[in-house]
Amino acid sequence: MINYPENQKFTMKEDFEKMIAENRFLIWKICRFYSIGYGRETQDDLFQDIVLNLWKSYPKFVQNQQCKPSTWLYRVALNTVLLQQRNEHKITFTPIDDAHFNSVSEHDEDGINKCLYELIGKLTEKEQTLIYLYLDDLSYQEMADILGISVSNVGTKIQRIKLKLKTLKEE
Repeated sequence: MINYPENQKFTMKEDFEKMIAENRFLIWKICRFYSIGYGRETQDDLFQDIVLNLWKSYPKFVQNQQCKPSTWLYRVALNTVLLQQRNEHKITFTPIDDAHFNSVSEHDEDGINKCLYELIGKLTEKEQTLIYLYLDDLSYQEMADILGISVSNVGTKIQRIKLKLKTLKEE
């Protein structure tokens, strides 16, 4: 870990806390999306894991500043979710069940309807991640930066996912 002068540590801590406060809804949205069908405790645990990993990588982010804070935040959050899914099998990418639908209204807080959630649940992990970023109105460049792929690859994959969702809907 990097040793900063005491006054810089305090500034970094304040800056980090401010960034978390400004982006808490984004982090919660990621937690909700990737823990659909699990309880609030799983979402809380995932939120804490994401914030912990953000804090661990914050000094390096501050030093390098190679991307926007939101891009870095998404990257760390998505890597945390995927790592947890692989290691602990707490978070899984499975179709959303009827019990979940009975507990929400026709549209959730984000305006995405039940049918779309059900269709997204049938996609692969990578497809779900990309469509989540797309639904969150990120630019193709931001998605490419977060996922580490080219902008043209993002566009191609999104078009394929849209076609797949359309096919799934027709079935």
